[in-house]
Amino acid sequence: MVKKRITFTLDEDLDKKIRTLQVDLISKTNHGWSYSSVLSVIIEEGLKILSAKKIAKR
Repeated sequence: MVKKRITFTLDEDLDKKIRTLQVDLISKTNHGWSYSSVLSVIIEEGLKILSAKKIAKR
């Protein structure tokens, strides 16, 4: 998969939630998780959920 570097801003509370999730993933999997890797997982899972909801509405 080709990766693309992007820049955006987040609310402070979202950043804290993402960092908390990052700590949980590191603790549970016993290996490192970069901030961008955690964001990728969040976006992929969110898109799956939104796509499923969109299909269900049809």
